[in-house]
Amino acid sequence: MSDDTKDVPWENAPKPAKKPDRLGATGRLSVPGAPKPTRPGPATVEIEIGGIGRLSTPGSPRPRPPVERLSTPASPPPVQRLSTPAAPPPVQRLSTPAAPPPRRSSPGTAVPTRRTSPGTTLTRRTAPGEPAPERPDLDRDDPEFQRRRRIAHNAREFLVHMDNLARQLGVHDTTNEAVKRSLRLVIHDVRSIQEDAGDLSLVFADGHAFVNGVWVRASKRVWEAGVALTERLESIGWRGMVLDRGAEAAALLRLSQLLRNADVDEGEDPGIPNVRLLPIPSAADRARAGEPGERAKKLFKEGMATLSRSELAALDLTMRRRQRALVQGLVQLAEDNPEYLLALTTIRDPSLPAAAHSLMVCIYSIALGRMLDLGRRLLLQLGVCALAHNLGEAMVRSELFHLDRNLLAHERQEIESHALLGMSHLVEHYGFGERILQRALVAAEHHLHYDGEGGYPYAAAPRHLFSRIIAVADIFDALCSARPHRAAYPPDQAVKLVWRQAGRQLDPVLVRALVRVIGRYPPGSLVELDTDELAVVLGPGLGLTPLKRPRVILITDEHRRELEEPELVDLGDRYRRRRAWKRTIVRTRDPERLGVFPASYLFAPRVEHPPEQLDCDDMSLLARADL
Repeated sequence: MSDDTKDVPWENAPKPAKKPDRLGATGRLSVPGAPKPTRPGPATVEIEIGGIGRLSTPGSPRPRPPVERLSTPASPPPVQRLSTPAAPPPVQRLSTPAAPPPRRSSPGTAVPTRRTSPGTTLTRRTAPGEPAPERPDLDRDDPEFQRRRRIAHNAREFLVHMDNLARQLGVHDTTNEAVKRSLRLVIHDVRSIQEDAGDLSLVFADGHAFVNGVWVRASKRVWEAGVALTERLESIGWRGMVLDRGAEAAALLRLSQLLRNADVDEGEDPGIPNVRLLPIPSAADRARAGEPGERAKKLFKEGMATLSRSELAALDLTMRRRQRALVQGLVQLAEDNPEYLLALTTIRDPSLPAAAHSLMVCIYSIALGRMLDLGRRLLLQLGVCALAHNLGEAMVRSELFHLDRNLLAHERQEIESHALLGMSHLVEHYGFGERILQRALVAAEHHLHYDGEGGYPYAAAPRHLFSRIIAVADIFDALCSARPHRAAYPPDQAVKLVWRQAGRQLDPVLVRALVRVIGRYPPGSLVELDTDELAVVLGPGLGLTPLKRPRVILITDEHRRELEEPELVDLGDRYRRRRAWKRTIVRTRDPERLGVFPASYLFAPRVEHPPEQLDCDDMSLLARADL
C-alpha cells in the first residue's frame, strides 16, 4: 500500500456504484453524448470532490489522478449541486433584530419560544398543515390590548424624540429644520398618547420610565434616553412631568430647552403652561410614605388585587408584569424590614379569596430564600414561581375545594391532577423558555415527597430547589389556614407538624431554615406570659435563644386590661442584678376565642422599650454558651 492510501484504508473505502449518476468510478465527469472513457486496470484511482477528501484504491501502476479534470470552469464540483438557494442552511432559523419573528404565526412559519442572547431568538417550526399555537394573552383583536400596545409604543417614541430634541437644541436654534422636525415628532407622540390615556404623566427613576403609572419596557436606545432625561430632571430637582391636553408646541419647546440648559434654580417651577413638573420627595415625605407598616399593607392590598384578577383567562402580559412588580416589592420589603414581611402572613380572614394562599406561600418562600442566602435575582424567580405553583387549580372544579367532608377517590384524583394541568398550561401557552420551564417544573413537583416514596402526580423526589422550598411554605401555610372540613392549626402547633415531616415529606435542611426564620412561636402567635400579660409575637429575639425568647408586643397589662399603646419588648431581657428573666412565655392562647386580631397590633403604632441587658451581653453566659 502506498503512502497516499494510508489516509483511507482499503477496508473502509466505499465500493464504486455499478451505475454512477454523473460521476464515474474514475472520478471523471460523465457528460451525455460524450464517448465513454476506458476503464483503467487495477491502478490506484484518487477522487477529490470539492475539497471533501481523497479516496484511493490499491493497484499499480499509479496513473495521474483526475483531480484537474473535475475542477474546470465548465463543470463545477458536484458539491455545488447539493446546496441551492431554495434550501438555506439550518442556521437561518436564528432570527436577528433585522428580521424579528412574527408574533402570530401561520402554518410553516417560525414561532418564537425563548430568548437565548441579546438580539437572538431561538425559534421552532410548525409542520405544514399544523396550526400554530395560539397565546391567549396576545389577542390582537382585544381593544384593551391594542390600546396598551399603542401607549407603550408611543411612549418609547416620545422618550427618544424628546431626547433628540434636547440634544439638537444644544447645537442649533429653534429655526433649524432638524429641530422643527423633532418638535413635530414630539407633538405627534404626545397627542397619540393623550388620545388613548388622557393626560400624559411621565415619572423617571434610574433610567426607568413610567407612563401613567405603568412601566415602559425599554430597548437600548430608549434606556439611554430615559437615563439622560432622568439626570437632567434631577439636576433641577424634579423627577417627572405631567402634560395636560392643552400643551402646545411652544410649551414642549420650552420644556426641551429646560431639559437641555437647566436654566432654573433647583426646585423652582419654570412656569410652563399646561406642563407640571413633579418634585423629588423630601426626606420627610419619604419618611411618611415609607413607613414599613404602611408599605407592607399597601403591598398586601396590591397583591390581593393582582392575584384576584389573575385568573387563567386573564394572564396577559400586563398582569404578568404586575405579578413581577409585586414580587419585587416583597423582596425589597424583606431586605428592609423582614419582620413586616412575615407580619403579612398573620392577615387571615375567611372572606379573603383563595388567591391569598399563593401570596402567603410567596412570602414564606422569599423569607426562606433569604435565609439560604439566595441572590436578589433568584429571589425574584422564586417568588414568581411561588405565585404560579397552584395555577392548575383554575382548571379544576371549584366546588371540590369547598366540600366539608372527606373527598372520594375520584374527587381526590381530580384535585391531584392540578399539578400536571398547571405544568402543561404553562408550557403549551408560553413556550419553552428557561423561566417558563422553571415555573412549570415547580408547578409539577411541589407536591412530591422529599424521600421519593409518596406525593403526586408521580412518585419521585423533587429535583428543583424551588420545588422543595415552595413545598415547605405550602404545607405550613395550609396548616395555618382554615379549611371547610377543619379549623386552622395554631402557628406553634403547625411548626411541630412540619418538623415531624422533615426527612420524609419535606427537606430537613429547609425545615430547619423555616424554624430559624419564624421561630418556635411564629409571628402572630398570641402568648400568655408569666406576668399574666398577653402579647403578640413579632419575630425572633436578639438574645442567645431567639427562637424560644422572641420579640413580642404587649397588648394587656398584668390585670388583663388592654394597653392604650402597645409596647414592644424582647423576652431575652434580664434584670441587671438578679439576672432573672423579666418575662417568660407560659403558653399560647387561641386569638379567636379571646376575640383578638393579631395583625391589628403588628401594624399599629407602638412604643419600643430597648432591652436593659440581653443575655448575650452577660459575659458569664457567653462563656457558658461557648460563644
